Amino acid sequence: MGGTWSCILAVQGEDGSGTSPGGRPDDRLRGTLSARAAWTVLAVAVGSRLLDSTDRWLLPAVARPLCEELSLTDAQGGWLATILLLGYAAWSPVAGYLADRVHRPRLLAVGIAVWGLATVGTGLARNYDELQVARGLVGVGGATAGVVALTLILDLFPRGGRGLALAAFYLAMPAGAAIGLGPGAAVAGATAWQAAFLFVGAPGLALALAALLLPEPPRGWSEGLEVARLRRHEIAGPSRDDYVDLMVNSSYTYSVFALAFCMFAIGGLVYWLPALLRLGHGLPAPRIAAMIRYVVPAATAAGIVAGGWMAGREVSRPRLLFLGPAVAVLAALPMLVLTALGRDERAVLAGASGTIALLFTTVVPCSAILASVVMPNMRGVAAAVAVAAAHLLGDIWSPGLMAWVAGEFGQPDAMATPFGRALAAIGASPVVIGPDGDTQNLAAGLLTAAPAIAIAGVVLLSGARHLPRETAHMLATLRAAPRHYRQHQTRH
Repeated sequence: MGGTWSCILAVQGEDGSGTSPGGRPDDRLRGTLSARAAWTVLAVAVGSRLLDSTDRWLLPAVARPLCEELSLTDAQGGWLATILLLGYAAWSPVAGYLADRVHRPRLLAVGIAVWGLATVGTGLARNYDELQVARGLVGVGGATAGVVALTLILDLFPRGGRGLALAAFYLAMPAGAAIGLGPGAAVAGATAWQAAFLFVGAPGLALALAALLLPEPPRGWSEGLEVARLRRHEIAGPSRDDYVDLMVNSSYTYSVFALAFCMFAIGGLVYWLPALLRLGHGLPAPRIAAMIRYVVPAATAAGIVAGGWMAGREVSRPRLLFLGPAVAVLAALPMLVLTALGRDERAVLAGASGTIALLFTTVVPCSAILASVVMPNMRGVAAAVAVAAAHLLGDIWSPGLMAWVAGEFGQPDAMATPFGRALAAIGASPVVIGPDGDTQNLAAGLLTAAPAIAIAGVVLLSGARHLPRETAHMLATLRAAPRHYRQHQTRH
């Protein structure tokens, strides 16, 4: 990292010589955007991500006492998690648009503050309507903080060191999950579920104040170009044609769709894994909760670390950003089958751990791909669209689709069809889920993720050939004058 940073911190001049026009480095920017400042920004970003993830996993951990106290049905309790994801997905494009145009540390502070107040508001809510508003605002604040933090990281950490920074940022997700499911649930059990949300939300307000003190790097600073050129692109901003070009950028669109299909599989698997262990293998609920508390965060962390390693090889092997995750995603297919058809709990947990870890290898490389092929003055929108797609095409509706498939192939007439007989032949048979004899085919429901995983793997393989060309195109465009500026010069 030190050698890379020394190259970036020598600000280049208009002639690309590495100095300002007067022959001296830009001391003000050197002091403001030092390596220490970059790691400080990363620390605030990780902190906000950690708190957001803790809150998100705290909700299912305290769902039973919350629903009992407020007399909520299971469907209403589940909707509280869904409305957060909807708020996150719906607001992300707005947050991305703002992140490309306003002072980002201030916007980051606003996002963290909104998230913190909404999390505290969750603990203070007195009825279901207030809870819905609070959870929706948690999604709005989390989306703002997440998108802005990501763009700051991409601008402060250069290629080669970016994978490490992104891995640290995303590792806050499994760490937060472990805190929410473990200490967070323990606090709720020892006091009340409201206290747990107050304890999680309050630090966010202090973190918002810290975000106000962060530096604002020029967009594209990590690419090593002269600041004046980067500023011209910032001032010009993206045009309508630029957004059209983004939507036909193969590297970007392939990575977004692959990530969405992976999130589809992960969301459904994590949601239905407890039911599979309880109904399919007869494990008691406390034991399942203890297993999930460790298995899901550990598997997620392993996948993120592996993806960070792949992204760290971006400079010497750029296609590895696509090919590495593609191999991992395709390797997740047999692990998913093991999860759905495993004979005992050990096989199911091994399959689930492997599936989650392999699918999560996509997260860091896909962010690195975005930085490689998207102009810095529109990375906020690009990141926001990726986030929205991951939720709207992925984990928001995959549990419901899996439930429908499990219910349909839990019926004798569906199992009598050729497809049903094929499912029975591989061991995907219905199980009784209640005292009234109702049946569901949980294994068939989980296997619904198999086509999504296969598509994600193929899409990633297809994207590898476009990456070098589109990376070179982005850098050439960044080195040139902005399109609006060139048109103005031509007219005059």
